[in-house]
Amino acid sequence: MKIFTERINNMLTLHGKQAEKYTAEGKKAIGFIKFNDYTSNLVEGRFFLNSIEHFWDNGRDKIKDDSEGIIRLTNNEKIEYSEILNNKAQTYISSFTVLFEDDFDNEGKIKDTTVNKLLNKSGDAETRDAVIFNLSLMKSFETMRCNTPEFVNCEIRKPRMDAKRIQRFKTNNFLCWREEINFVYPDSDEDYSNAIKSLTTKNLQGGNTKETFQKRNWLEKIENRISIGLKGTYVYYDDKLLNMKKDVILNEINETKEIKVYEKYLEECFARKANEYRDQREYRLIFSEFKEADTKENFIFPKGIELEYLLKSKEWYAKEVKNSEAENLRLEDFKN
Repeated sequence: MKIFTERINNMLTLHGKQAEKYTAEGKKAIGFIKFNDYTSNLVEGRFFLNSIEHFWDNGRDKIKDDSEGIIRLTNNEKIEYSEILNNKAQTYISSFTVLFEDDFDNEGKIKDTTVNKLLNKSGDAETRDAVIFNLSLMKSFETMRCNTPEFVNCEIRKPRMDAKRIQRFKTNNFLCWREEINFVYPDSDEDYSNAIKSLTTKNLQGGNTKETFQKRNWLEKIENRISIGLKGTYVYYDDKLLNMKKDVILNEINETKEIKVYEKYLEECFARKANEYRDQREYRLIFSEFKEADTKENFIFPKGIELEYLLKSKEWYAKEVKNSEAENLRLEDFKN
């Protein structure tokens, strides 16, 4: 699969910048590996994301990265992730390790040096089993983002949290919603069209959509409205400082009504790391929730997010690998 280098406003994203670096180094990504306590969930397409606080408390010390969750600016300034969230947003993260063709020898077997790094044999050894994915994982996350109406329209009701404050989304469920709406509007082309548009836009379309959605309990209460962002991205490795002033960034965040602004700076916090960590070769799934202007101040964010990937395409590929079998991985294991 060809690596897609995303551009926004003619500027390369961090994902795109790192993809270009890998290409310049002659490194061809072939897939991902993730060690986890719940490998069967991952194979089935259920991804759990921890809140930033949990990620910070449980990951930062382990990897000894003092820059995790911090934007380093010129003039010796810095911004911590909590200053960006500012009680208006929350972000959740799940990490994967990228594997490349040169991690395998001429016969297609994974190299001992790669296995030693993955299992951290020289330190706190990794004892969990793993799941491997091919590059279709990136496309799957993009599909989740685009085809989950609860992500797109802040007015559509979100899943309620369970007793442990975990919020579970069934993603890529546009087709399920369309079927429901077709049942409501079997003979009305205009109403049906407006309701469908409401699943792919931020605001409700048409005069009858809101009334119908309300009757069917499909709308979120005003005080519970949130916008959602989902991004899969390579972690970008460099030692450059961001050439912006702290007060300019914080003013932009405080005045914004757009989740894209939060996403932009949270990406700087969690998808840009110093060059000394480039051997980690991380790919991260970053999920954010942002309170709308009318959301009540004491709104409680979830502690964790679970994404269930529905309607998986034929390109979807995930395979469980026992810890003891990691040293036997082959290139062919990443093919459907």
